[in-house]
Amino acid sequence: MYFGESQISLDEKGRLSVPRQFRELMAADDRDSPWYMTRGFDGAIFVFPLEVWKKLKDLGSGHSLLEPRMLDFRRMFVGSATRVKLDRASRFGVPALLREYADLEKEGVLVGVDDHLELWSKEGWCTFQKQQMAQYKEMAAELFATARTDASTTEGAEKNVEN
Repeated sequence: MYFGESQISLDEKGRLSVPRQFRELMAADDRDSPWYMTRGFDGAIFVFPLEVWKKLKDLGSGHSLLEPRMLDFRRMFVGSATRVKLDRASRFGVPALLREYADLEKEGVLVGVDDHLELWSKEGWCTFQKQQMAQYKEMAAELFATARTDASTTEGAEKNVEN
């Protein structure tokens, strides 16, 4: 599980050094496995470990190529994807196409979002947080109310099974 955020800098070749807090988590997941970068939402670059990427690809492959919205999404999501591996200096290369999409020039932020990482320009991350702050409390209430309801339903079902 990836969590937290770290300031990063891209070098002149468009590479970022993965901060230690994320490298340690990557090592637990098999540091040598490939990762997949692709166009994310809200100006972020999604960075997926291999297993999560495979699950997403399987979900997307279940839709017909004749479904226009799914085809458009796959073009955007899979079409911009690239396979990356950490080099010996614990760096990822970020392709120019994705750097341009994220408006990522030199300074950025790497954010852990549970099963994946997100790479943001410093400005993009600040703007996103400011835009979401007013709704933060409501999002939490919805998320935890749903979780509480799901837990109650599960507990109730378990009691019925015991009886």
